[in-house]
Amino acid sequence: MKSFTTIAFIATSLLTVVSADLFANFFSDEACNVDGSIGFDMTNPGCFVQRSRKSVYIPNSGFVNDQFCLVQTYGDDHCGCQTKGYDFTSTGFCAVLDGEAVSYRFIGGSCGVNTC
Repeated sequence: MKSFTTIAFIATSLLTVVSADLFANFFSDEACNVDGSIGFDMTNPGCFVQRSRKSVYIPNSGFVNDQFCLVQTYGDDHCGCQTKGYDFTSTGFCAVLDGEAVSYRFIGGSCGVNTC
């Protein structure tokens, strides 16, 4: 019975890793329904432009301690500074945005102070 429990635990752990999703999608409405973007990898700190977005679907990464920051920059499409930061844990939810940001990037960990 002990070996069955061990095998079941390992199988469950592997399924959790396989089902992890790290791609966030941006939307034009506040309910994560209209005009969805391509998925942006939350582990890639590169800058991307998504104008006038009102919400973002943050996926469930499968890891309860995955802390991220969505860095938002207004009036600059190169992520030159942080106008606003949004700290979150990737648990699968729709987050409302104000639609003012022009560029975004994801970073691991908590947001720093705003620099714009």
